[in-house]
Amino acid sequence: MEMPRWLKTERSDESRVNALRKNHSRFLDKTLRHVISFVEDTLFNEVISAQNGLLQMVEPKVKVISLLSFVVVLSLQKSIGGIALFSLLAILLVFASKIPFTTFIRRLLPAAALTLVIVIPAVLNVIVEGDSLLVLFRFERSVDIGLPGIPQEIAVTRQGIAGAATLILRVITSVSLVFLLTMTTPPNTFMKTLSSLAPGPLQPVVAISYRYIFFLVRKVEHFVMGLRSRQIAAVTSTTGRHWAASRIGLLFSISMELSNDLTMAMESRGYRGERFALQSARFGARKFSLLDNAWLIFSILFAGIMMWKSLA
Repeated sequence: MEMPRWLKTERSDESRVNALRKNHSRFLDKTLRHVISFVEDTLFNEVISAQNGLLQMVEPKVKVISLLSFVVVLSLQKSIGGIALFSLLAILLVFASKIPFTTFIRRLLPAAALTLVIVIPAVLNVIVEGDSLLVLFRFERSVDIGLPGIPQEIAVTRQGIAGAATLILRVITSVSLVFLLTMTTPPNTFMKTLSSLAPGPLQPVVAISYRYIFFLVRKVEHFVMGLRSRQIAAVTSTTGRHWAASRIGLLFSISMELSNDLTMAMESRGYRGERFALQSARFGARKFSLLDNAWLIFSILFAGIMMWKSLA
């Protein structure tokens, strides 16, 4: 017995409802994926920072100051050779710190792709004049559309490729150094180290904020799961935007209430704005070891030589 054709054919109104439900579910699924990705990245950093690697054994304050100074000195490099030395150092530190190289490369891909899109116009002689390597388009006569500087031949230039390669390598290396810092330092220790370097009132703010980020992330997860569990009919795009805006406002009010409760709890226990102290080796307060001194000397020498090279 064959199924009737009218049962096989989906009605137009049902198709529209299912499409709306599918689109809204896609929005909710993306939100949940971002929440889960944030937690997974944090847990992954916890695992990597627990490895017995080179940077994991360096004192957090020394590591933060040295790697951030490398980023500053890197930004002063004018030649691609100087930037390549920092890139080589970053690669060596990845292997010395026992970080999975493929995972590290995957984290660099978004920054590399965005930089590549930005620098593509710079390789053309429309932006950077220079020696033509490849002619892409040739006008039969000179072009005059009110914009000065449009040549008769649009070509890829040697100077443009050199400038684009320098910028891409500089961005990738800078991001690599920052990732090395965050991936080899436990997140809680990293935040406490930054708080110890922050001025005055920012110290307790930075020290406390990390702990409650996960509380607010879990609230977002509860919002989305609550909507999905109660979703019977399709939600229109207008209703979805209103729901998202209301959840943003609710999350802000929850964070403000949490901040107020935390302030009152701290003040009731005698807190009057004193500086937070790092109380254990787990949070970065420990004596300098031989490795810390060796890394500090290497960082000063390397940064100093590269600084002198860039200014020479």
